[in-house]
Formats: sequence, C-alpha cells, structure tokens
Amino acid sequence: MSAPQPRRGFTLVELIVVISILAVLAGVVVPKVQTHIKKARDARRLADVRAIQEAITNYYSDKGVYPAANKNSSFGGWDVSHDGNFINALVERGYLTEVPSDPINDDTYHYRYYVYPAASYGCKGTTPFYVLGVTKFESSGFAAEHPGFFKCSGRDWSREFDFVVGDGATYLN
Repeated sequence: MSAPQPRRGFTLVELIVVISILAVLAGVVVPKVQTHIKKARDARRLADVRAIQEAITNYYSDKGVYPAANKNSSFGGWDVSHDGNFINALVERGYLTEVPSDPINDDTYHYRYYVYPAASYGCKGTTPFYVLGVTKFESSGFAAEHPGFFKCSGRDWSREFDFVVGDGATYLN
C-alpha cells in the first residue's frame, strides 16, 4: 500500500471562509479610507484658496488692481476653476506656480472668483473688491470647522459657499 499523498491547495469551504473574512474587513475599512480621502481633498481645497488669496493680495500690492476674473456666463459671470481659465494672470505673472484646480473640479466641486465694482451689494469702499470661494466641501462638518466669511449689507457670500474669503471692501450697516 502506498503512503497517502499530501493535500495540495484549499478546499472550497476554506476559500469561501477566507473570502467572507476579506469581504467583512473591506466593508469596515473602505468607508474609513473614503472619509480620510474626502478630508484630504477638503484640506487641499482650503490650502488652495489660501494660496490664491495670498497671490491675489500680492498681485494687488504690486499692481494696484485685482486680477481680472475670466467670466463664465454659465456660472453667473464667476471665474470658475473647472473651465481651465481660472485667474491665469496669477500664474502668468509668477504669483502662483500653476493654475489651481479643485481635486474633483466639476460642476459641483470647484473654486469661484469674482471682482465686484466698488460699493456693490452695500459694501463700503471706493475701489473694486473680490470674492473667492469653495463651492462645496465633501466631508461633513469640514465647513463648520473651517468657516470662511465675506458679507455686505446686500449679500452674504458665506451662505453661497462652503468657504469664502474676499478683500477690498468692508461691511456697511
């Protein structure tokens, strides 16, 4: 009688058990990873807007005017990041190294920039002013943790954006 051959490979039951364990682990891990990815994209959005804001401030200091917004009629005349034409003057003149774009950069997630004439919407000031905003954050609570603010008596941009900044005007009662 010959010696029994050693068993090679896995049985079907063993494979099903291993696949089931992996599926359960993936069901637990994937949502946590997705949450971290969303928060990372939101942090990038915030960093981008702060870099753009600094570039606009430096541009204004050097030129005495804000960079022109490339108006997109589909978005109410706002210069939007996902049309590939977002504040090019900042890159062309060396205030930014590349054109900033939202990590997703579509109709829902993008940056907006607009230069308003002096005293628009009840804002106090004798020169034009700008508003720069992030349309939407992905992770819940990120906007509350990182509030932006720009408001005049005739308009509150903080209600239109998840994060907004601006300069060149002050609130008028």
